[in-house]
Amino acid sequence: MARPIKDGIDYFPLDVDFFQDDKIRLLKAEFGAKGITILVALLCDIYRTNGYYKVWDNDACLLMADAVGCGIVPENITQVVQGCLRRSIFDDGVFQMFGILTSAGIQRRYIQAVSTREEIRFIKEYWLLDLGDKKDVPTSTSKKVTFKSVNLKETTVNLKETPVNLQNNPQSKVKKSKVKKSIGESDPAEAEPDRKSVIEIPLNDGTTYHVYEEQISEWQELYPGVNIKQQLRNMKGWCISNPTRRKTQRGILRFITGWLAKEQDRSNPTQGKYEPNLTVVQPPKEIPEFPPPEIEEGKERHEEAMRRFREGKCGWEELIPK
Repeated sequence: MARPIKDGIDYFPLDVDFFQDDKIRLLKAEFGAKGITILVALLCDIYRTNGYYKVWDNDACLLMADAVGCGIVPENITQVVQGCLRRSIFDDGVFQMFGILTSAGIQRRYIQAVSTREEIRFIKEYWLLDLGDKKDVPTSTSKKVTFKSVNLKETTVNLKETPVNLQNNPQSKVKKSKVKKSIGESDPAEAEPDRKSVIEIPLNDGTTYHVYEEQISEWQELYPGVNIKQQLRNMKGWCISNPTRRKTQRGILRFITGWLAKEQDRSNPTQGKYEPNLTVVQPPKEIPEFPPPEIEEGKERHEEAMRRFREGKCGWEELIPK
């Protein structure tokens, strides 16, 4: 019986300018060396297990804290993961909808690493790349990429057994779940009748992406230093002014969260920077005379005694200080 091909990979490339990346520098400034240690551990686990993503929940957080060690506790792991989402190291849109840690960069490196496989399998809802972009997926590899879909459930993710190749069926859709949709998930083409959208952002296919109040509340918690509604209006204005650069239905959430993360960084540019604790020494309220008056008085008495002694008006006893 043939040995099944594992999803993960044995090693992954780490760019030589990894520590010069602004996102990594900001993460290190905010969380110190522990932040980098946790991020590298997360990347290793992603590539080792599923290859390009990791399901993130409380159990995964506990296991990661135990694996990293070095005094790391689950709260540290949670803080670093949230920091990675804020700075778009992981894709916030996929995380909000599915509880998945992944990114376009992770997926590109994974495709490069498994390019010799006969089939490269992806879950369609986690896909962040463009099959038509050679920078994302080389032409020689694109025909190998096949997709599975997920059904949204409250507690589990169920994979359909039949893979769907998006090249042959670009109009394929995920079967809609009957359970309540996640906060980040909304139909870009039409607003739900029982929900009133706050703003609509135009997309590249002529439809609009509807943003709802609960999404704004969620983003306000993630980006507390940002005026979310104003920035959404700015995004809409940008899309109107740049019709050829509007986003796709699949990429609009990544566009929104990336924009908000940058605004969050601008709102607090000194976050995480070292600020020395300088103690200001207050000057004394009164500066004493120098030399003190008593020394001056003693000097005058001694000079007067010496003058009287030279004149023969006193004995040597008066020269002795009393």
